[in-house]
Amino acid sequence: MVDRRLNEDIDDAISEYLSVGDPETCCKKLEKVLIQGLNEQLEGFEGKSNSRFMLHPLHHLSLNAYTTLASAYKVRASNSLSVNSEVGRNRFEAFDLSRTSAAYSLLLAGSTHHLFNSESSLIASVANFWMVAGESLLSLTRSSGWSEPIKVSEVSSNLFSITELKCSKCSLVDRFRTFISNGQIRSADFENLSIEFLRCVSDITQKVWSFLNNGCHFLKSCKDPIDFSWLMSTKNSNSMGVRVHVNKTDMSYSHESENCICISEEHARANIFHLGLHCLVYGGLLAIICYGHNSHLASQVQTILDPEQSFVYNFFAAF
Repeated sequence: MVDRRLNEDIDDAISEYLSVGDPETCCKKLEKVLIQGLNEQLEGFEGKSNSRFMLHPLHHLSLNAYTTLASAYKVRASNSLSVNSEVGRNRFEAFDLSRTSAAYSLLLAGSTHHLFNSESSLIASVANFWMVAGESLLSLTRSSGWSEPIKVSEVSSNLFSITELKCSKCSLVDRFRTFISNGQIRSADFENLSIEFLRCVSDITQKVWSFLNNGCHFLKSCKDPIDFSWLMSTKNSNSMGVRVHVNKTDMSYSHESENCICISEEHARANIFHLGLHCLVYGGLLAIICYGHNSHLASQVQTILDPEQSFVYNFFAAF
């Protein structure tokens, strides 16, 4: 009964958004469900009064909400810029909305990947979600809402070479180029590469997640969008369905970190660029497995990595 009621709330918000086209109202309604759940006495429920039913962050209804929220925030950002792109207030508002959209895209990709580890049939969805997350993050780095231009030295240090786009901590780009050339991926190679990829994106995400989720109450409640081990410390976390919390006035999944990483806007922007590229390339790798090395999605990633396309130099030229 609870699952049906929550399903109705989410479906109604999404249906209204698709028919009426009001992304702001849609965001408010969906995030209200994610944050507050269902807080009312249901007929036939034998629990105590003031019971709250919460969706698990990996519940399929939560994933539906993340998908719509990423889209709705992106539309809101576009609408904000279309009002008057020369007004600074609108530009910064659009930047904040784009940042939240990218954060939801990353949460969706990480959540689905977590489920993919136990259900391989999700591979097509995971490929798409990682690519969308990568594109959203890269798009955010090109936003005019940053207060200062990025320095080439910051992007060229640590993780990537500007000319080769190679990560110093994983072989993702090299492996992608190899796989797209011969069209063959061995299971052992894929497993090792996935481990390297998750290690890298987890490390980068820890540096930028607080920046990406800034201003969004629900996203702040999600400690990490890639590593969901933090869920194990919450009550009834072994169930990915609806949970009940009795006599609670508020509920949060988060646990404040004592080692919160604070970085400058410049470093945040550089790390978001690295994170976006990782997500995009890994999504392309999954696309090769799903659709072959000549697929449109794989070719899209190859074009970005092709030095002759000067993707990175075009990125810097924007500033």
